[in-house]
Amino acid sequence: MVTFGRTIAHVRRYFEARGLAHVFAAIRRISVVHTESYHNEDTLCIGLNPADLRKPYAAFHNAAYLLIHELGHEFALVSLTKADKRALLPLFGDYDKPYRRARRPRQAGADFVSRYAMVHPVEDFTETFAVCLWKGFDADAVRELMQGKSRTCRGKLAAVERLIRREARPAARSIRQSGQ
Repeated sequence: MVTFGRTIAHVRRYFEARGLAHVFAAIRRISVVHTESYHNEDTLCIGLNPADLRKPYAAFHNAAYLLIHELGHEFALVSLTKADKRALLPLFGDYDKPYRRARRPRQAGADFVSRYAMVHPVEDFTETFAVCLWKGFDADAVRELMQGKSRTCRGKLAAVERLIRREARPAARSIRQSGQ
């Protein structure tokens, strides 16, 4: 059985360093599942399916990236205001439209970071969120991914990066760090 323990700890530290610990802290449980990976906003649980790492739909095929993508759903839930959703509408589409998945295309369009981003505006936002944070793991891979992407795709990345900066909170300083 595959475990994600080290990955979870690594991503948690990364979120803390980026000032996004509050997003990670909202999640009650992260577990390995045998259904499709998910974020459940009612139970605040994330399920990660190792088989999803072999699917070619996401921008990157890595356990940490998969977890960051699912945490992107939580980020959107706690961070996006109605005004944000209105402002993002021209870039991502209607985030609140009923979730009926479109068929997965064979290639990612120039306006999307991945094939999976083309499925629904929710997935477009969370894939873009994950790519923004993936820069801290593999900046060269993100640069390569973005080659040939449209101005719209780059605009999505810039918009999500602004939201991440806006929502980042300073890490709590320990007594040892403050010199007391």
